[in-house]
Amino acid sequence: MQDVDVDLDRRLGAKVTSKQKKRMKRKLVRELRMKEQMDRYKGKDGKDEYTGWHTIDIQGGTPLEKNFILSSIGSDVEVEFRPLGFFKMGTTSGFYLEKNASAANAIVALDKRLQGPDGSRLKINLKKCETPDLVLNTDQLQVLRDVLSQRFNSEACLLDLSSFHYEQRFLDQDILAPLASTSIMKHVVRMIRENVPQLKALNLSKNNFKVKHLKGLQGLNIGNSQLAALNLEHNDIRDISVLKQVKMFPLSELNLQFNPLLKSYKDCPMKYIRHVRKEIPHLKIIDGVDIDAYLLENEKSQANGLEPSVSQPNVNETGSSSNTVSEGMVRTFLEQYYALIDTPQRSNLVAAYTPDAVLEVKSSISEINSSVLVGHDEISKALVGFPVTQHQHNTFSFNIQPLSPNVTQAVVTGQVLLAGSSTAVAFARKMNIVPFNTGFCCSQDLFELRGL
Repeated sequence: MQDVDVDLDRRLGAKVTSKQKKRMKRKLVRELRMKEQMDRYKGKDGKDEYTGWHTIDIQGGTPLEKNFILSSIGSDVEVEFRPLGFFKMGTTSGFYLEKNASAANAIVALDKRLQGPDGSRLKINLKKCETPDLVLNTDQLQVLRDVLSQRFNSEACLLDLSSFHYEQRFLDQDILAPLASTSIMKHVVRMIRENVPQLKALNLSKNNFKVKHLKGLQGLNIGNSQLAALNLEHNDIRDISVLKQVKMFPLSELNLQFNPLLKSYKDCPMKYIRHVRKEIPHLKIIDGVDIDAYLLENEKSQANGLEPSVSQPNVNETGSSSNTVSEGMVRTFLEQYYALIDTPQRSNLVAAYTPDAVLEVKSSISEINSSVLVGHDEISKALVGFPVTQHQHNTFSFNIQPLSPNVTQAVVTGQVLLAGSSTAVAFARKMNIVPFNTGFCCSQDLFELRGL
């Protein structure tokens, strides 16, 4: 502690009271401990392996209830935070925070400043931790099984596990089930094998995965796997070795957008495409780019001494895309769109629109009002507010026409059944599909509904 005292004297100078010095000393000791904990998560190569999780432990003279803890902390902490996996063991209670260091620091600063119901001072401890790997009991495993069932679209054989541990049923029952947890991944893989052996598409976006967390996926490759599409965007994948973790599947489409690994290919997209093709020869589409078409056009251009005749894939983490829109990619976009639209995860479709997109609704039926919605906020509210639907896919017809090299218009017509009604209504949807963030989004959507 002598070094702490020396550093403290240098920071504060001589004109401080002993009480102020003690308070600052406690703060400095906490900072040093946090630095030591951070160092523990650095591997042999010096790379930071910390996954962004904190454990908040709170000790009082008596067992503390969740509502009391959160209301006490919430009244003194201005930073927004979402507590996950609340637990109680004896006189210690606590919860986890994910990727919210500012809230974690604000909460631990309340150490011994809050009072428990019995008047005792609450001790608050903060620890950085790996992804929580908790054991689920029988009831919790049943909730896990129910959530998987709700998130499965049988028509498209699509399982949507995006932002999995933020599923509302988990939050309501204080179940912490991150897919990056070894035990949770084992449970999920086992349930998929037992119930959905024909799985064709899997969405694992927004789960804070590192490459090492994907080893558990190999458990799905038992027998004749049919997994053809895998979405890993918006994770923490930093190494191209991720391809080795998924190459055993018969993938035709893989999405790695919005992962740190793309930074290293920012100025050399051709290297990225060739690396992907070498590692997974059977892959057809990477991040929305048709690999064969891309390589063919660029090789032709190089042979003629010309600049590439097709747009380079955008391998930045953010920014607009320059991909050429093809009919095949628009059809894939529409398949994914209509695979989600009739599910409880319909609100996720907001990601299918550009931030400034316009959704115009023209309706002659009472269940849905005509309106013009602009931007993600308004479109998101509309998606949530629309009644539950069941589109009748056997009535669909498609008309896909390019308006320009970077804009393709898709017109979908058919019939849809609305909740509470026994009679289907006719719909027509005219969507302008454009490149965005190395993939494709809808910039303008005209949605018309009328009675039959």
